[in-house]
Amino acid sequence: MRLVLLTDLHFGRAQPELVQPLLDRVAQADPDLVMIAGDFVQRARSGQFRMACAFLQRLGRDWIAVPGNHDIPLYNLLARLVAPRRAFRRWIAPETEPEVDTAAARIIGLDTTCRWHHQRGRISRAQIDRVCRALDAEAGRRTVILLAHHPFHHRPDVEKKVMIGGAEALDRWSGCGPHVILSGHLHSWAVEPFVARKSRSMTLQVHCGTGLSNRLRHEPNDFAVIDVEEDRFAVRRMAADAATCTFVERGRSFYRRTAEGWRDLRTG
Repeated sequence: MRLVLLTDLHFGRAQPELVQPLLDRVAQADPDLVMIAGDFVQRARSGQFRMACAFLQRLGRDWIAVPGNHDIPLYNLLARLVAPRRAFRRWIAPETEPEVDTAAARIIGLDTTCRWHHQRGRISRAQIDRVCRALDAEAGRRTVILLAHHPFHHRPDVEKKVMIGGAEALDRWSGCGPHVILSGHLHSWAVEPFVARKSRSMTLQVHCGTGLSNRLRHEPNDFAVIDVEEDRFAVRRMAADAATCTFVERGRSFYRRTAEGWRDLRTG
């Protein structure tokens, strides 16, 4: 199964010269499913959501999506309080926590947005329990892939706060079986296992940067092409080349799912 991960498109601050190259490169990857990890827009305005909706119509591939913190109103406090996800549901998708079952993977969307916080995400006990049940049900048969906007773990140099409940989620899930978390939010790239207590690396994290935004954090615009085959999981980084205005491959990662966790195939 081939997947594409896009995140942080930020229409309203998107670079128009990258839209068509991104669409072209996704088409060349020929994914079975495109997954979009939130922040479709910059300020949750109708005009920006219209641009995001038009982009989705041009994808020409099946896709699922979860919202990001920029997809809920910031300045319209009444809308943020009463119906923070109304615009997302109108313009993007009615479901904010989609699920997809395939022969290769079980994909679970998680809505980690929180109306009470501008940037910081949140995951509830009910969401944690839901993922635990899915991991228990799979028992290592298929790869369980979680799609969320906010990362559950940050490197020490990241200034943004880790989501509320993130540490508990990682700890609980590490006892349920190996899984993958796909996320965005930080506008930076990372593919790495999270080592939980007892040195178990049950969580493989894939953080994508921004697909189109001009708000870059010393990294290029990028997206991920992911191949899932039985217990193998491969990730290719496709990054924008400023000179040619195209997306080119900038590295690969290969992992194997085992009962003890994720093993990096490059290191044996």
